[in-house]
Amino acid sequence: MGGFHEKFRTIAEKVYKYIMQEKLLIIHQGAIGDIVSIFPAIIRLKEKFCRIDAICKKSIGELASSLKLIDKFYPVEAAFFSSVFSGKADLRTVDIFRSHDEIVLFSYSQELESIISGMVNRKTYRVHPRPDASLETHILSHVLYRLAENGLIRDATWPENDYFTRLPKQKTAILIHDRSKILIHPGSGSARKNWNSSNFIKTFKKIKSLGMNPEIILGPAEHNLSEIFVRRLPAGSKIHILTDLLDLMTMLKQSGGFIGNDSGISHLAAFTGIPTVVIFGPSSPKRWKPFGRSVEVLRPETDCSPCFETGKSDCKEMKCLDGITPEMVINAFLKIKR
Repeated sequence: MGGFHEKFRTIAEKVYKYIMQEKLLIIHQGAIGDIVSIFPAIIRLKEKFCRIDAICKKSIGELASSLKLIDKFYPVEAAFFSSVFSGKADLRTVDIFRSHDEIVLFSYSQELESIISGMVNRKTYRVHPRPDASLETHILSHVLYRLAENGLIRDATWPENDYFTRLPKQKTAILIHDRSKILIHPGSGSARKNWNSSNFIKTFKKIKSLGMNPEIILGPAEHNLSEIFVRRLPAGSKIHILTDLLDLMTMLKQSGGFIGNDSGISHLAAFTGIPTVVIFGPSSPKRWKPFGRSVEVLRPETDCSPCFETGKSDCKEMKCLDGITPEMVINAFLKIKR
């Protein structure tokens, strides 16, 4: 009988703690790279908040939920969220806002902050999604500093980079891990950041010659690259065109490494903890180096500064990307590959 009462008291204490702790709502309309790069900040927020929900793009919400970073998500594509921008919010939106104690809005819009604050009596903190483009400040450091400044986390320290090792095992998911499978992503959100396809092909063939099994992964908007690799890679080479972030996550967790350009997929690969090499060109690794326990970034020293966020077009000579060779990429990968 005593054991029953002790168990009941433990459950009651957990319920009370859950009720008394605060619930946070994150609003972020960014693309995968913008949000995955701040996943570590959400880990820090979990130290304080018993529940974290998000309004974000549906595909990203599904991903973050599967990783247990958030408890629930609301797709920003839903029609009733558009009412926020009109100043006459749908009651469903208001109810969602009111069900949380505090709101973190990742936005440059002070007007949007004012609209949300005017709808509900909740503490709303607006954080710029990125530091000013002229600063060599990492996006994660920028976000952590702002969260700490507002008392949402204790300090701006980066979390430990072993998040995946602390996730409870999924009993229903049977993943076959293949250390020899190396995923190569030759695309990104902008062609300006893409290393030449011929270099990726040389890298693919070299990895194959070393006894590993490289596979190409592409997004739905990268069919043009698909044609190039089908034509120039050995017959039977695996080329995946992925449309679902959860499928991508499964592939990453099953693989033994990743090589790609500066992109949201590279951020996700690094976050899983697999050996990840990221090729930087016009973008700055000081601002965008992916978070992970085994990450190597490549960008040669040049007489020009990273210009992706400050310039509208490429240089006539892309010294930043052209200065990286397949040999450099292979050596960097072998350095971190265990």
